[in-house]
Amino acid sequence: MSRLTLLIACTSLTAAAWGQATVKVAVVLNKPDAGGVLRIALCPDRTSFDTEVGCTTRTVPAIANVVTAVFDDVLVGERAVKVFHDINSDGELNTSWIGWPKEPYGFSNDAPVNMGPPPFKLAKFAVKEGEQTIRIRLR
Repeated sequence: MSRLTLLIACTSLTAAAWGQATVKVAVVLNKPDAGGVLRIALCPDRTSFDTEVGCTTRTVPAIANVVTAVFDDVLVGERAVKVFHDINSDGELNTSWIGWPKEPYGFSNDAPVNMGPPPFKLAKFAVKEGEQTIRIRLR
């Protein structure tokens, strides 16, 4: 067996051993007629949740009361989701002069917000093999 064949076989076995899942994120809009898009980030750890570097993102038209985004081929393990309703489609969560969001936002587990976004530990959920749906209500 060549080294390349062995490497490919090992990579395939490793991916299968870790397991993969499909995560559906159903977002309940509080302003369904506002237009714009939802910007959703599925993050694998605390650092990526804080910075969005390393997160898998989706941009989905905000055209219903409940909008669903699908993330395929997600490795099992802990993940957290953050989302905002980009009403004016400018790619940014618009805030007031003191930093309060002016556009609806939310987090997995409907994690509570104090003086800023919740920590990863409150928003995280377990991704298991197969398909699962999490639901987020925007605030």
